[in-house]
Amino acid sequence: MEQNQQQTKWSQFLSLIVVFFFWGFVAASNDILIPVFKKWFVLSQVQSQLVAWAFYLAYFVGSVIFFIISLKTDILQKFGYKKTLAVGLVISAIGAFLFVPAAAAASFWFFLAALFIVGLGFSVQQIVANPLAIKMGSPQTGAHRLTMAGGINSLGTTIGPILVGIALFGMGNKEETTVKSSELSKIEIVKNEYQTHKTELIKNINDLKIDRQDDPVLVNDVIATVQNNVDDLDKQIALIDQSTTATEKQIDDYSIKLGEIKQRSTNITYPTGFVKEHLTLVKTPFIVLGLAFILVAIFMLFSKIEDPAKEEEAQIDEGSAKFSIFHYPQLYLGMLAIFLYVGVEVSIISNLPALLHTKEFGGILEYNIAPFVSLYWGSLMIGRWNGSINVFSISKLSNMILKFIVPFIAFLIIIVANELSGKDVSSFYIYAIWIIAFIIMSFIGGKNAGKTLMIFGVAGVTMMFLGLVYPDKEIAKYFFISGGLFCSIMWPSIFDLAIAGLGKNTGKASSFLIMMILGGGIIPLIQGYICDFDLTNPAGIMGITWTHFSYVIPILCFSYLAFYGFIAPKILKRQGIIMGENSSNENE
Repeated sequence: MEQNQQQTKWSQFLSLIVVFFFWGFVAASNDILIPVFKKWFVLSQVQSQLVAWAFYLAYFVGSVIFFIISLKTDILQKFGYKKTLAVGLVISAIGAFLFVPAAAAASFWFFLAALFIVGLGFSVQQIVANPLAIKMGSPQTGAHRLTMAGGINSLGTTIGPILVGIALFGMGNKEETTVKSSELSKIEIVKNEYQTHKTELIKNINDLKIDRQDDPVLVNDVIATVQNNVDDLDKQIALIDQSTTATEKQIDDYSIKLGEIKQRSTNITYPTGFVKEHLTLVKTPFIVLGLAFILVAIFMLFSKIEDPAKEEEAQIDEGSAKFSIFHYPQLYLGMLAIFLYVGVEVSIISNLPALLHTKEFGGILEYNIAPFVSLYWGSLMIGRWNGSINVFSISKLSNMILKFIVPFIAFLIIIVANELSGKDVSSFYIYAIWIIAFIIMSFIGGKNAGKTLMIFGVAGVTMMFLGLVYPDKEIAKYFFISGGLFCSIMWPSIFDLAIAGLGKNTGKASSFLIMMILGGGIIPLIQGYICDFDLTNPAGIMGITWTHFSYVIPILCFSYLAFYGFIAPKILKRQGIIMGENSSNENE
């Protein structure tokens, strides 16, 4: 087996994983765009989730188009892997460049169309790059290579929100992001929330006063509306200052009043020219991304990446004529698992800005969201870097030592990257507890795909439940963010189980699995719909906000993933396929 592991084509593989980096960079950047679009386009939470919907719908549409075309002609055989990959990158570049006219038009739907085209290019890249990564060496280490590529993808998801956050909001202010809640009384915390919202509104008023693009009458009307909210905030702050002490009921009343003022602020429709001015900052990161996509496409065309053997491709095509997903329960159950896996991975973080913006979670504003987004996606990097250690031929002792060291190196990268961006993330240090828990569970799961998926599914359910019930919200948010840790190596586990025993039909099965990335566009919409109940029922449910309660959706998703990890090996066993320490490819 060690001999096979040494067959990994490292020079080619390292060229390929550049593409995985960009997938992560853009996907995580969407989570920074969501609160920005929600604010300036005056969107409900469910409407803001259309950002994820447009991006992941493109994966489904692109996969279907690719599949239909492949019925008439084998695209990969005709054009080759490199050229097809380059075409996908160019399509994504076109979508990135369309952010410029979308910002100029201040059109939310134009932005969605641009994101859709970026995702369309990514779908082509996914179809090519995933099987190519598996085929660049020994079949036994194929799943681990895919995990390693996922680790680079997660590096992109960690850096992406930090850089896009800097582009949109500038460098951070450590004093603004330092957690001081433990030093303040409850009434002082509420007063700080009032002051923070007042500062934001006053900035908007000052910007409106120098607006020369819009009708002055309209601008003055909006200024008056915003000023009314500022005056209401001042009245409440004055009342708080007059209270030397405050009862729990009074504090709750102040918090409810603040929520009402914030809701009115959210519903303010700003003039079009003013919105355009604030959206110009969105252009720069996507112009840079578009140019990067073009450069990587050129790099791909001149790289040393070789197409897989044509004999192997012909063999797969020959076996696919009578293929039906209903002949393979591991596949159609696996398709639902991929749908829910991508859905829960995206939904947890897409709705996190709305959760952190609630009173109970501290009313964190969009310009301070980036560190939490990077920690979530960085959690996937931690898990995937841990899993990718298995691709190397090293002793068991070295493997064990690295599995404790590497996750904390990844965690250090997250901390340093945020510190360099000007954010104070000392409150993140406690997250080491969740990382240790993840490492222990990864040892229990070992290299067994079914066992790992089941354990991590149960862990996901547990973390989401604790996030719902834990009284200290400063800690509760980390239970939700840790969903990234337990999602981290689910993709290769599901993929491994779903294609086990398909032999020559593996290629066809893979295209169906890629289609199920659509879950990343559907599940966040469902969770966002629940969040919006806060608009009509601010009292919440069971003592928490509807936005907080919406995290029952991830619980349901993780429950199914745990079930699939339990049932899939039993299904395969009935087919005579035993899933052990090695990839299922050994049984094909």
